[in-house]
Amino acid sequence: MKYINEEIEENEGTINGIDGFCENPRYENCYIYYGMMPTAKCWVFTENNEVEIHNVIVYKNSDRHSGYGRYMISQIRAAFPDKTIWVNSWNCSRGFWEKMAEEGYIDEIENEYDWPCSNSSCMTCHPIRNDNRRRSYF
Repeated sequence: MKYINEEIEENEGTINGIDGFCENPRYENCYIYYGMMPTAKCWVFTENNEVEIHNVIVYKNSDRHSGYGRYMISQIRAAFPDKTIWVNSWNCSRGFWEKMAEEGYIDEIENEYDWPCSNSSCMTCHPIRNDNRRRSYF
């Protein structure tokens, strides 16, 4: 783990005065925002005048609903103040993204359709699942 942390620190960068970004080595025009590690992180794709946010996670359940996600997204907005910021949203995260749009941190939620998440233990996205087959926890 030490090697990974050192690698992140070496590649860490600043965008418009906001620290905690590093280029994703696998994707073009993609940054990983590590400014909230070890609590949270996300990916940010940039192209032309748009920013798309992916893979937002606050790791510990006990840290969720505590403002970490809001702060992280506010930092993304501060780093890209003049860009259109958008997301696609799973059913279980829709409320969070609606709040982020109301507060002006993102501009658009692109999908207007039902999109259950891949976490088969999520009761919001999979309310009728009543057994333990194929459970994943993240």
